[in-house]
Amino acid sequence: MDPLPYPPWALILLAGTYGLIVGSFFNVVIHRMPLGQSVVWPPSQCPCCGYRIRFLQNIPLFSWILLRGKCKSCGTGISAQYPLVEGITGLAAALAAVYFMGAGYGHDLGFKIGATYLVLASIPIFVIDFRHYLIPDMLTYPGILLGLGLSFLPGGVGALQSLLGAGGAALFLWLVGYVASLLLKKEAMGLGDVKLVAMAGSLFGLQTAMLGLIVASFLGCLVGLPLLALRRLDAHHHIPFGPYICLGMLVSAFMGNGFLDWYLGFLQW
Repeated sequence: MDPLPYPPWALILLAGTYGLIVGSFFNVVIHRMPLGQSVVWPPSQCPCCGYRIRFLQNIPLFSWILLRGKCKSCGTGISAQYPLVEGITGLAAALAAVYFMGAGYGHDLGFKIGATYLVLASIPIFVIDFRHYLIPDMLTYPGILLGLGLSFLPGGVGALQSLLGAGGAALFLWLVGYVASLLLKKEAMGLGDVKLVAMAGSLFGLQTAMLGLIVASFLGCLVGLPLLALRRLDAHHHIPFGPYICLGMLVSAFMGNGFLDWYLGFLQW
């Protein structure tokens, strides 16, 4: 018998719709959080004229198309970022549903929820960290608590492993940043990165978080070294580490065993 109570296409559509709604909220976070504004109040409004956006003008993705990318009140252009973030979040949620109904069906419930949270939360982290070198606490703190809560579910990483993952991975990265700061005589690692690693550790455990850091460092070097050679990086221009942490943790969570096998084989070669 089919273990799914509803047709797969309906669940994928539901996940995609949920992703669009979450993506709309992410746009609020991306715009307001770096400004120190509340993401709850006031309700959605045009940042130029203050026009209160009505419900039918705030439907994810479709309203931007119907309004032709302009505010209905003042005619100011609405950034393409809004439909892009909504569309990418919706697509990510739909793809996560496809994966967990297919190749990833055997994963435990805690992993499915935690991995989906990381996939979706990575989207605003990418945008905000690249723009402002900030990682929102409102994304990492709930993720840490979520990981600790999910650890009590059957088949999960376990409460002890979740605590060790959050504390151990965060302490390791903080020590690396502290030593680097002493050597460079300036701040080398933001606490936002440390909290992001703690979130991954609480969701997936210490081993996955540490492997994710290795992958993140490798990816960061792939981008950073060419930029250094081209003199695009200096004391005032540097690459944010948060997006690479997200990518590294996703690779480690979904492909950790395969990546370890490849890496060990590469070393032997």
